[in-house]
Amino acid sequence: MATKIPVSDIVQALGGKENVAQAAHCATRLRVTPRDWSKISEDQLKAVPGVLGVVRGSTQVQVIIGAEVNNVYKEFVELTGVDEEDAIDENLDLKSELANKKGSLLTRFFETVAAIFNPIVPALAGCGFLSAFISIFMAFGASTSDPTFNVITSVSMAVFTFLPFLLAASAAKVFKMNQFVALTICAGMMSSTWSGLIAEGVETYTFLGIPFRVIDYSSSVLPIVFAILLASYVERFLDKYIPGALKIILVPALTILIATPVTLLTVGPLTYWIGEVLASGVNMLFEYGGVFAGLVYGGIYSAMVVLGIHHGMVPVLTQMIADQGFNYVSPTSGAANIGQAGAAFGVWLKTRDKALKGNAASACFAACTGITEPVVYGVNVPLGKPFLFASIGGACGGAFAAAFHLKAYVIGGPSFLSFGMFMGGENPMYNCAMVMAGFVIAFVVAAVLTVLFWKPDEKKAANQAK
Repeated sequence: MATKIPVSDIVQALGGKENVAQAAHCATRLRVTPRDWSKISEDQLKAVPGVLGVVRGSTQVQVIIGAEVNNVYKEFVELTGVDEEDAIDENLDLKSELANKKGSLLTRFFETVAAIFNPIVPALAGCGFLSAFISIFMAFGASTSDPTFNVITSVSMAVFTFLPFLLAASAAKVFKMNQFVALTICAGMMSSTWSGLIAEGVETYTFLGIPFRVIDYSSSVLPIVFAILLASYVERFLDKYIPGALKIILVPALTILIATPVTLLTVGPLTYWIGEVLASGVNMLFEYGGVFAGLVYGGIYSAMVVLGIHHGMVPVLTQMIADQGFNYVSPTSGAANIGQAGAAFGVWLKTRDKALKGNAASACFAACTGITEPVVYGVNVPLGKPFLFASIGGACGGAFAAAFHLKAYVIGGPSFLSFGMFMGGENPMYNCAMVMAGFVIAFVVAAVLTVLFWKPDEKKAANQAK
């Protein structure tokens, strides 16, 4: 399907096709790795009809398009001549990044986390969607004793049971090692031997006389990621020194033989404990921090998104869902997202500029369905005060969610559309209704503040009319 957005203008503003080294896209953004940053005109990019904003990253320029990004990306690939198979890979060579990027170590950490977890989000969200509807049906009397319902339930839980395999494949791609060797290491960590020992009451085992903790790594997050990081260094070291004729046998064999026991002895137990501590810490924050915890997290979450550090919460949320079946965070972060929608609604009510009014309306709707990039980067951040009012709305909605200890039961993008992810526990309808109430609070507070205190003639408003 052709796009109405002039992609050729985007290419020109990026310095021409010769300046495009790599291209990829996510749900709403065209992500371009340029060869020469000096050839890029951000003002020209922002002036292209259909472009909602531009974000300059440490290695990429991100052009915010919205829902039309898939069609824009296809035409962009045709015009620039970049290889599409490579373009959809958003994971750059980690070693090259660590050597050449000027961003901080913290920035690189969060970008690496995002590169590992983003590819598996569709599987998590898909199974989460199934789990949400299972909760709805069970609330109306459905039972797992029914064979068909039991099959669907088993399928919905598969991604969490075998989550380490998904993480192993994704981490191997990021850390540039053989994916099948990585999956084999994962299989060794998840061997039925360990679950059998646990069933027998065995807590420790030995390797070469060295004791280690026996752990069931199914549903775990951090252990497999660090296991593959370790294995990638082992593989590269062996590949460097083993002669060519022997590489095909010795490199994978020795990588598996070295990395798997070392992980079982050290990396696995350590990172498993860290994961438990992080998940427990977040739980305690919301259980004992109450309104204050929700107020703070709901207030700062949108700023975390702008800085990109929200990705650091993904492993924690995934671990919490896998361990206990719920998390306290998503109702609060969802309130922050809906607060952004409320601020955009306030802009729509207040402004008389037709272009800005159209952008605000479409961005508000997208944010209500879980896609926040257009509203954050295309409306609220450029206008200034609406972003602040959205954060205040998020803080109010987050405080409400934390006060009532509201929960999310699956992984997904919290929004009005994804209400099913909040259905679970002893009273699923109550929890869901209260989360939606928190969203409404965030939306209304942000919208009212924007209408009352934002003036359409304030700085940067003119840029939105382009």
